[in-house]
Amino acid sequence: MAWDLELLTKAINQAFDTHEAAAFLHVPQLASELQDNPKKAIDRIVGVYNKALDDAYEGERAMVESLAGGPHERIPWAVYNAVGAVYPYLDRDVKDHAVRQILNILDERNYVEVNGGRGAGHTTGIREPLLLSDICLPRGFYWPGLDEGKDVLKHFSFSGIRGNLMTDEGMFKHSSSADGGAGRRGINSDFVMAYTLLRSDQCAYGNDYLAIANPTFIDRTVKGIVALRFGKNLGEPMTDEKVEEARQRLFTLLPKSLHDRIDPLREEKDWIDTSGFRW
Repeated sequence: MAWDLELLTKAINQAFDTHEAAAFLHVPQLASELQDNPKKAIDRIVGVYNKALDDAYEGERAMVESLAGGPHERIPWAVYNAVGAVYPYLDRDVKDHAVRQILNILDERNYVEVNGGRGAGHTTGIREPLLLSDICLPRGFYWPGLDEGKDVLKHFSFSGIRGNLMTDEGMFKHSSSADGGAGRRGINSDFVMAYTLLRSDQCAYGNDYLAIANPTFIDRTVKGIVALRFGKNLGEPMTDEKVEEARQRLFTLLPKSLHDRIDPLREEKDWIDTSGFRW
């Protein structure tokens, strides 16, 4: 994928809002380094994560995390989304290295803390479809589910989603921390929200959403969806029967206008090789 510096700069700026950047000084620097020298910067992901938490809790990190069941979500989300902002532009080997570094963080936590089963979660705030799908292929229990999307649908009509939670560019507005209900200010995981809107078993807004959604983001969303459906077999080839079953499931779930993208993406197999990420 060719680097679009204007879009990349905007994505990096959206990876954390102003008060996140002020509170966690390390993350903007990481984002800048990821743009300039991603291979080198990826080695710093775990260190930046830990340094930001140590500084935020001023020597009381262990106690706070023990009492709260983990760190405040703004720090991990900012780190993951700084990576996510550059992730689509990276080569596969660099992407794999980035996922491995993030898994070094997540694998130290209880999986219910990671997927939002307890607390705000870690993967619940990852916005980039390609990053979230690559994390969840080798660690299926880190998938955050569609809870955020379902919560939005309980409180907003599609016109409400469009008017309150989307930008003029067809992207979702972002929250700095987990919120919910009718008072929600933005979306935590763009991928989760987009996937929810596209699924016929969750709502009837798929075509309405596609009409206003950012097309580049939709391309990555569909690619992430296909990866989750066909790449979750831990490196083992899918039987023809399983492939057809998965194809028909996506044909049922997704708007018809997306159907012709499924097979080319499935055949491309541009997702993480899970065999290298076993426990």
